Amino acid sequence: MSVLDIIKNENKKPINIIHGTDWWTDCDDIVALRILCRAHKKGVIDLKCVCADAVCQHTAASIDAFLRSEGLCLPIGLDKSFKGDESSCKYQEFISQLPHKIKNEDCPDGFKLYRKMLWESEGKCHITEIGFPQIIHQLLISKADELCPLDGMELVKQKVEKIWMMAGDWRNKVHREYNVVDTVAGLEAMKFILNNSPVPITCLGFEVGHDVITGQHLREDDIMHKAFELSHYPNGRSSWDPMLVMLAIIGDAKKAGYKEIFGTAYVDEEGYTIMKEHKGGLHSYVVKLHHNSFYEDMINEII
Repeated sequence: MSVLDIIKNENKKPINIIHGTDWWTDCDDIVALRILCRAHKKGVIDLKCVCADAVCQHTAASIDAFLRSEGLCLPIGLDKSFKGDESSCKYQEFISQLPHKIKNEDCPDGFKLYRKMLWESEGKCHITEIGFPQIIHQLLISKADELCPLDGMELVKQKVEKIWMMAGDWRNKVHREYNVVDTVAGLEAMKFILNNSPVPITCLGFEVGHDVITGQHLREDDIMHKAFELSHYPNGRSSWDPMLVMLAIIGDAKKAGYKEIFGTAYVDEEGYTIMKEHKGGLHSYVVKLHHNSFYEDMINEII
């Protein structure tokens, strides 16, 4: 029995997931999206939409093409305010050559798609973010509109169960993590989210996924294998993003193989992520409980 079959048997019904990704400079994003697609097809989750928070020429086309290659057709949103460096988008250009029907100009703003999906959802949703945090920020500060009569803060409070983020480095001022500090907009967004989110946030940090390597056994005819090659990681890549989505899919840190540290998180003046630990905190980060092979085997089995 596969990992996803075990999770399905334990869960009473699929969990609703809205997914955000930078889908830009690194190939662990594509591993995470494959896991979500396969969890969706197994009935473990209901993947509502995918939103990209870094936009290049082939972003929407490549996401749509990849989803279709996995047998899915989903709404796609974009943070059109952030333009990615085209030189870092090699695998997107490759994947966009596959059949697709959506291009950048067809996509709504990411936060507007989030508003629509949340308001129309019959139950609460989980948001998984493995890229930059601007879309969540834009959602939180959004106003009531034709899509939904609630402002963003109230909409999230009513319709979001939890936010899961690949973000930060939760060691003591060791490393300023990319998703948090790479852009000014992302840094300010992360500060706002941690200070104002009305729902729990669980983070998986840089230190957790850096030395967990997956994707090294992909078949050569697998489009993900080519994506790894184009990202200069033909022998596997660090697993930050797939570990985060697996954590969200399982929904329980201990079952997923982690210890959860609770408290109140913030970003300090130097860009480090800091946790003031206390019981009952709205924020948490995770620490691995097992050898790296535990997480590698779980991910590689699915992809």
